[in-house]
Amino acid sequence: MAPIPVFAENVLKRAEELIKVGQSSSALETLHDVLINKRLRNANANSVEPVVKKLIVLSIAQRAGKQLKEGLTQYRNIVQHTSPDSLGNVVEFMLEGITERVNEAQRTAEQVTDKKVDDLDEAESPEDLILSSVSGEQTRDRTDRALVTPWLKFLWEAYRNLLELLRNNSRFEALYQKISNKAIDFCKIYERKTEFRRLCELLRNHLQAIAKYSHQQNPIKLSNPETLQLFLDTHFHQLNTATEMELWQESYRSIEDIHNLIQQSKRPIKPQAMANYFEKLTRIMYVAKNPLFLAAAWHRYYNYIARQTKIFGEEELQRVANNVLLSTLAVPIIKPSSRVLSAAAKENKHRTQRFTNLLFLNQAPTRVSLISGLASSEILVRVRPELRPLYDLVEEQFHPLSICKKLAPVLETQIATNSDDAKYGTLLCNVILTRLLQQLSQVYTSVQLDFIFRLARFPEPYSMSASDIERFIMNGARRGEFQLRIDHQSRSVVFDTDPFDGSQSSSNGAQLQPSPSDLMRSQLSSLVICLSNAQRVACPDYVARKQAEKAGAMANALQKMSQEHRVAAARKLVIERRKEVIENAIARKERVEARERALRQQREQELERQRIVEEQQRRETERARKELEAIQRSEAKKLAESIKQKAGIDVSIADLEQMNTTRLLELQVEQIEKEKQDKQTRLKTLARKVDHTERALRKREQPLLEDDYKNQKAADRRHHEAARKVQLLQSKEKHERDMELKGRFVRMYDDFNSVRSKLDQGRSEALAAERKRIREELAAAKQQRIEEYRRIKAEIEEAQAKAKAEREAREAEEERAKAAKAAEMARLREELAAQRARDEELLKQRMELEKRATTTSRYVPPSRRTGAAGASPSPSGAASPRPEAPAASSGSYVPPSRRPGATGGAASPATSGGSSYVPPSRRAGASASPAESPQPAQSASASSSYVPPSRRAPAGPGSSPNPNPSPSAEAASQPASGGKYVPPSRRR
Repeated sequence: MAPIPVFAENVLKRAEELIKVGQSSSALETLHDVLINKRLRNANANSVEPVVKKLIVLSIAQRAGKQLKEGLTQYRNIVQHTSPDSLGNVVEFMLEGITERVNEAQRTAEQVTDKKVDDLDEAESPEDLILSSVSGEQTRDRTDRALVTPWLKFLWEAYRNLLELLRNNSRFEALYQKISNKAIDFCKIYERKTEFRRLCELLRNHLQAIAKYSHQQNPIKLSNPETLQLFLDTHFHQLNTATEMELWQESYRSIEDIHNLIQQSKRPIKPQAMANYFEKLTRIMYVAKNPLFLAAAWHRYYNYIARQTKIFGEEELQRVANNVLLSTLAVPIIKPSSRVLSAAAKENKHRTQRFTNLLFLNQAPTRVSLISGLASSEILVRVRPELRPLYDLVEEQFHPLSICKKLAPVLETQIATNSDDAKYGTLLCNVILTRLLQQLSQVYTSVQLDFIFRLARFPEPYSMSASDIERFIMNGARRGEFQLRIDHQSRSVVFDTDPFDGSQSSSNGAQLQPSPSDLMRSQLSSLVICLSNAQRVACPDYVARKQAEKAGAMANALQKMSQEHRVAAARKLVIERRKEVIENAIARKERVEARERALRQQREQELERQRIVEEQQRRETERARKELEAIQRSEAKKLAESIKQKAGIDVSIADLEQMNTTRLLELQVEQIEKEKQDKQTRLKTLARKVDHTERALRKREQPLLEDDYKNQKAADRRHHEAARKVQLLQSKEKHERDMELKGRFVRMYDDFNSVRSKLDQGRSEALAAERKRIREELAAAKQQRIEEYRRIKAEIEEAQAKAKAEREAREAEEERAKAAKAAEMARLREELAAQRARDEELLKQRMELEKRATTTSRYVPPSRRTGAAGASPSPSGAASPRPEAPAASSGSYVPPSRRPGATGGAASPATSGGSSYVPPSRRAGASASPAESPQPAQSASASSSYVPPSRRAPAGPGSSPNPNPSPSAEAASQPASGGKYVPPSRRR
């Protein structure tokens, strides 16, 4: 095989030559071999791009998908680090070429199908009849399959190969998303549902593989908001296309993919995108026949578009509000009993949780929550006025005998005639029939079937036959929705009153009375209410105490409410401040991390560029070295050949490899010297020969030169005389013509001068007037310009003077403010110094007073005071006078019982001489004079123990003094001196 040319010009020239001779396959093979060559890895993208485009053209013409894929893979490896945009240009070129071929095939198929029929009486040819009998396809289908389908398949393979080629590479993420959108549009335009399913699965696998290939070079990072937004846009486009093609399983999977991407997004999603998300979710839920989540999706969709009134008009809001109302009312009212369908409920639990997550709800929606949201929002205000009675008739009013009659006009004129609302008609009829049976069960215990059939009459196309109504009732009873049974013998419906029925209504509709099952469920709460009422009647004190405690707690709570409110407000401020600090710290940390990440990426990119440059330099050096060695070998071969040919030295290839360059150069120098000597010998011989020849020629031409000179001289004279005659003749003719013109001009000269003088005179006056006018205008303009300049200068000077005055006034004001501030600060310093001096003086005085009080007014207990220990009672019970009272004179504290005159003007011995405590009943003079009972006082003064009141001597006003007490009295008074306590039960 011939060596592969590595330069783009040579490759393209070779490919063109092969194409011209009709060898397109060989040209494609040549281009393919060049692109997959390893020597082309470090080539320039601009030089390789024409080769790739030529390869694409040939591959499209021959539908060679394998060569095309391998060539694009190699080109991606070449340009992904240097110029990734070049790959985008090549991909666009390829897709345009394939799309053009598809369109051309379609036009060809249309021309083949629409060709002229030769015989108008013959509708179909015999061949067409035979083909139609063998296969069910028509002529157009067979033509498309033969002409268009191969190109469509090639285009689909191109899209799939490109997605595999560009996946999980951050340098081509924008191009990847662009190709994904084009592939989705391809499936939509040509209605390729099978390929669209495969495309969705392929994109889903690529999205799941992002985490798997996160460690490779240039990975996709979903943490980047721009990257995540590109994926969201692509999957939203995929969702819209799947919905338009009515591929509901792919729509649901696309919704799940978008939900997962939204969960990972740190940036809020646009309201328009979320509104589109919920709008598509409503269509999916309708196809899934899940009325509960259909209504919840409509609620979420309305909540998003209600905030965007500028984008969505009132008509769209009214349409969505109508769907919200009808879908909410169409949710089934009865939930199945817990005793039936438990297995199905467990199976649906996982699906319900998935639907709840798709709606971004914390808990699964219920009919009660949807009805309450319907009543609390402005939905009932936005719906069409004709549909507003539906809510009152179904949810608020109790009218079992006329519910169907009142709803029939709305169903017939408003819902059945509107294509957007007609899909809820059947569900609404089921809800109305359920509500009818519920209300009948609250009024009747049994009704005739004919009576129910007459009540349940719906307009067309929602009318239900007797068998349909009976089937509906039996299906509801089988699922546990209704507690009834049908007596076919009497053709009646008997409503059971099972108190343990677990089924309950999922809507708080109008009720006449509670059912037995409701009473059973509320039995405990009713018992608690009755017991509370009985307690309120039987124990009013307890209730009053509880109410008082409650009132006290309320008062205490009201008192502490303001304080707690302040504390809570302060805590809230602290929490907000901490939150703000934390958020600032997190934001600062994120900024630092982003900056570090950017720097790290920049360093990595710089290192990668350096590595690529070094690798390229190394490869270039290696290539240059190999080329130099090859050149040296080739030169050595040539040198050996030349030596062999010229010098006759036979140098073989084996000897050539053993010889070095020096030996070869020596051989070459020897050959050159030998050639030089031979050349010099030949040159000497040739010079001698030329010298003799030149000498002979000069000797021969000498006489010939003299004859030639004479002939040339005679010829020159003849030519000079002829030229002189011609010149004289021409000068004479020119002089005659000039004289004739002069005579003619002389005749006109006087007239010319007169006319010229007249013109000069008239023009001079006008010119003088024009000059005067121009000078005056110039002087006026100059004066105006001077005045304008003086005015502008005066205004500038005035503005500058005003600004200077304002600046000086501002500076003066600032100086005054500074002076006033300095004076105020000086005054404050003086006041602070004076206050500090006064505080020091007061502190000094206080310390002196405390010191004086410590030395003169120290507290002395009564037992340590002067004269207290030396005083003893006299034998007769009278207190001896104290010689002096230093404590009283010094200001020490004296208790009232020790003060003179506290108990009748004389101090008792107990108070003057003892330091123990004496109770008032035992003190002298407490109930009698000191002279009446001297002995108890003396015993009291002699004893320091405590005597209880029951053992004390009688001191009341009715007691008579007994100077000679009885033995019993003495015995009773003995414990007073002993200090032993005797309880009342043991006392005598």
